[in-house]
Amino acid sequence: MGQAKRRGSRDQRVAERLGLIERSLDDIKKETGIPSEARFLGYGLHLEASDEFLALLEDLPDVLKKGWVKDPQNAKVFGSIREAFNATRLCERAYVVGQFDTAEQTWVAPVAGGAK
Repeated sequence: MGQAKRRGSRDQRVAERLGLIERSLDDIKKETGIPSEARFLGYGLHLEASDEFLALLEDLPDVLKKGWVKDPQNAKVFGSIREAFNATRLCERAYVVGQFDTAEQTWVAPVAGGAK
């Protein structure tokens, strides 16, 4: 078995370097009141001050494009926590949230702060 496998997945190693405490999805749901049947969609970015969610992020050589929406149903979904944390470097004051879906609505729960 290689060294990397013994240290955990890349996302686990990134979370450890960032000082994040691993919690199960069930724990997050219980702590935040999200219905137990809610399906985990992935990670997003949230601006608490304006209550907006990142919908568009394009880092091109000559321009940085960002678009924010009020509705988490239209937010960009990152497949890994690593991708979401990388995006916080381009989005001041944004923090990573987990996104959950029920038939009625999209729920969000804080995961951790981002780059300032």
